[in-house]
Amino acid sequence: MGRAHRRRNEELSVAELLRETGATPRSLDDASPGARVRDETGEGYRERLEQRAREAASAQQRAGRRIRWASATAGAVVVVGSLVVIAVTSESSPGRQAATAPDPLAPATTTPRTPATTSAPGPTPMPTVLRQTATSASPTSSTPQTATQAAPPAAPAVPCTVRYAVTDQWNNGFTAGVAVTNTGSRTLTPWTVTWTFTAGQRVTHSWNGDFGQSGSRVTMKAVSYNLTLAPGATVDIGFNGSFDRGNPAPTGFTLDGARCDPA
Repeated sequence: MGRAHRRRNEELSVAELLRETGATPRSLDDASPGARVRDETGEGYRERLEQRAREAASAQQRAGRRIRWASATAGAVVVVGSLVVIAVTSESSPGRQAATAPDPLAPATTTPRTPATTSAPGPTPMPTVLRQTATSASPTSSTPQTATQAAPPAAPAVPCTVRYAVTDQWNNGFTAGVAVTNTGSRTLTPWTVTWTFTAGQRVTHSWNGDFGQSGSRVTMKAVSYNLTLAPGATVDIGFNGSFDRGNPAPTGFTLDGARCDPA
């Protein structure tokens, strides 16, 4: 092959080409066995020999490349396998296990020392706390404190006044009006007025308030056009009712849960 490359541009003889490629002279045409063999020194014959020589050289180069690729692949596989074996061996070796063993035990060695340093002065403040508790736990001092702490939960009262009047009455029914004035300093939105009948009266119809009755207790709630009751303002509620055993005035008037005094 080296000689063929060195003499690429030189003219080669047929004999040299045969020696280089190891070819055997034969007939190069498709003529019948009885046909006369061409002249071995012809130009076409020489070109075919050169073409075959180049094909043989190319085949050898391809084979060489395949061999080199296979060798490189096998070498890479061997290297990777060696690295894997080394890694597995190093992970399972006793020396590595001995080196990594103290890590999880480090907190265990430091934990006992921390309570040891803090437990020594621990018993000293305990008698002091007990003495302070004993001196401050007298019945006379704790009772006023409990009374003062129970006072704040009480809700502030809503001052109000009320005027009740029967404007009409017949044998078993009546018409009445309830005027409630907000004498406090807070605006109520919405508001609720309640009272209690004492003779079994019943509300049958109302205006300026949405009524509800449970037993003898009547509830009047604000409607859409009078939801707000400002300080100093008065709401006039009217209703029709029925009775069986007389019609005395109700009692227990409240405004949003606060007792109302009669006006």
